[in-house]
Amino acid sequence: MLNKIQLFTLITACGALTFSSCKKEDQMTPASQSSTGTVDLTEGGANPDEAALGESNERRARGGYLYTESNETSLNEILCYKIHSDGTLSLESTVASGGTGVGAGPLGLGLDSQGALALSNNNEWLFAVNGGSNSISSFKVHNDGSITLENTVSSGGTTPSSLCIHHNILYVLNNVSSDINGYVVGNGGTMTPIAGSNLPLSSAMADAAQIAFSPNGDYLYVTERMTNKITSFEVDAAGLATADASINSTGNTPFGFCHARDNYMVVSNANVTAPGVPVPNGASCTSYGGSNQGNLNSQNGAVANNQSASCWVATTTFGRFAYVTNTGSNTISSYYVSPWGSIYLIDGSAVATGMAPKDICVAADNYHVYAINSGEGTIGGYHRAFLGDLDLTGTTPNVPLYAVGLVAW
Repeated sequence: MLNKIQLFTLITACGALTFSSCKKEDQMTPASQSSTGTVDLTEGGANPDEAALGESNERRARGGYLYTESNETSLNEILCYKIHSDGTLSLESTVASGGTGVGAGPLGLGLDSQGALALSNNNEWLFAVNGGSNSISSFKVHNDGSITLENTVSSGGTTPSSLCIHHNILYVLNNVSSDINGYVVGNGGTMTPIAGSNLPLSSAMADAAQIAFSPNGDYLYVTERMTNKITSFEVDAAGLATADASINSTGNTPFGFCHARDNYMVVSNANVTAPGVPVPNGASCTSYGGSNQGNLNSQNGAVANNQSASCWVATTTFGRFAYVTNTGSNTISSYYVSPWGSIYLIDGSAVATGMAPKDICVAADNYHVYAINSGEGTIGGYHRAFLGDLDLTGTTPNVPLYAVGLVAW
């Protein structure tokens, strides 16, 4: 097994990394999808996500802001953190969300979804689900990172768990009622329901985990854990969604996902046999092409990472790397997303985390990475290293145990 320095030297010398002969992990997928038969993580020295690590980063020096929500049954609150230049976090304020959370939930798993919070494209607005009061809220985001609650409306269903926004169109996923609902976001953060947008998923027992737009905003996708399906909806120019298709997931228990390289959807496969019971070391991730066209197709199958309960996914700014929290293994896995959309495991255990890592995000500086450790009430801070590695930078305590959602700007 090559160490990172040897691997970097090999790539520099050869201009390409042949996974089948020089692999970091035994389970790393052969690069059979490549026309050249090789995979070069540096992309000939032109990988923008990799190049950013060695450059002076003015954005990093300015820091930024990070948000999560408490999800408490008595009062849901948004926690606002300042990201300092060294990646450390300081809690600046807590703001009532206008509703309540679900706490531990009936199965003791909390809200158990990706996308409980969403930022608008220009970071002007923050949106949050209130799973316990069946509502969603909008907040004005100020230049100093503080937020002001502006509007709270019904989610149109039961137990909203995930939401997403594209320009001024917002959609929410209701987990228990297994449906979606759409809104037009207006001046002052108002959310006006779109007539006819309350649509069912493929099953009343879908147990959906996340909703998100395609990068171009023409489609919505929902991962359904109980049915092992990914359901899509086509969205017209006015924001009205119509049912499109439901495809079988390539990999068991599709959970979180994030887009990479503008047209590929990287989905975690938790491989859970019963609620809260993952197959030991049985998790994986799958990359799907065709997201912008509404025609999802697996690029190179479910790529195993030899970890347990892979659930939440975050990608880097330019979509070359994907990081996945493994809730059952207390680790984060790293994957490389190739130009042709296939994914390749770099390290199943790129870094050890705290107990039961869940929501994960890459900060706007494309350098710092954060994950909620739900088993101990902390946020782990990491910084990216070359070739997909992560290094622990610190841990922020006193995070509510059932906190959900993690976004940064």
